[in-house]
Amino acid sequence: MVYTSPSSAATLKTAERERSTTASPKWGRPVATFALALIGVWLLLYAAYVMLPFIRPGSDIIARAKFDTLVKRPMFGAQDRFRLMIFGHSKVLTSVRPRELDAAMGPGFRSYNLGLPGDDRFLPILEDALLAGNVPTHVLLTAPWGSKLDTDGVLDTLRNDAATANFLVPFRQLPRDATLFVFQNKNRMMDAIREVDAERSAMIDDRGWYFIKSQSHYADDRLPNDYALPTDRPTQIEQRKIPDTSISRPRLEQLARKYGFKVIMIPLPYRIGEYAPAPASDRTRLATISNEPPIYVLGPDYFSYPPALFSDPSHMNADGALVYTADLARLLRISGVFD
Repeated sequence: MVYTSPSSAATLKTAERERSTTASPKWGRPVATFALALIGVWLLLYAAYVMLPFIRPGSDIIARAKFDTLVKRPMFGAQDRFRLMIFGHSKVLTSVRPRELDAAMGPGFRSYNLGLPGDDRFLPILEDALLAGNVPTHVLLTAPWGSKLDTDGVLDTLRNDAATANFLVPFRQLPRDATLFVFQNKNRMMDAIREVDAERSAMIDDRGWYFIKSQSHYADDRLPNDYALPTDRPTQIEQRKIPDTSISRPRLEQLARKYGFKVIMIPLPYRIGEYAPAPASDRTRLATISNEPPIYVLGPDYFSYPPALFSDPSHMNADGALVYTADLARLLRISGVFD
């Protein structure tokens, strides 16, 4: 048996506390140093992400320019009786030319192409425009509200790895984008930076229309006349499905009532042979989805055009955009919606 006096036990406890106290800084300081270094790296990369926007993919630059600049500045004047905002994904981005549409529709008509590359959600950019005081009289949609019925909960958000990563590390593609930009433009860096800025400015000046040059791989930006893909369905009509209910529809209707605009579904452009021609009976259709607020379906679900009017399988070239815009103007004029 080992005898330990009370004073010895107290001494041992005091010594243990002292060892614990002196041991804490041994791991605490490195952890704090690592955390500060991590925060510093994060801030440095985020600053580079913000200050070097020209190295990002063109789709990001165009989308951000529409959100940050196009819809934040005054879009309409007192003389504009009809004020249009046209929404959709990259098909809309490349096919609607607002200046030509305005000229075809006549005085008092002003339109904007708010199509976004790779994204057919329209509420975020519409709400940004409204908050900036830009109120349309007509909202034109090429893709209806989605069929999603509920908002994402906490668990849904956590399960979405891409959304979580983008929130925590918005600059995660920066190393790749910077490497590609330098590699592709190593002998013309300043020219490349000026070109990016020029394309962005041209899109703003064209009120949202943009030609996607990077995906065009044929001469004169034209697909061959016999162009086809194995996934084409030339005997099948592609019918646009408009859900009766969705999480987006009530919000759109709320905004339409508050600001007094009409909502109109318009046709998309497809290649001839991509689908069968839309029914001829739909060419002058004006179907009512809702009277309050006014929501209509105008014309066929899509127009069909020769491949030569497309620069790639999905997007129209500059000539195709002129043809589609003229057809859209013709459809709007005969609809009676603007009488």
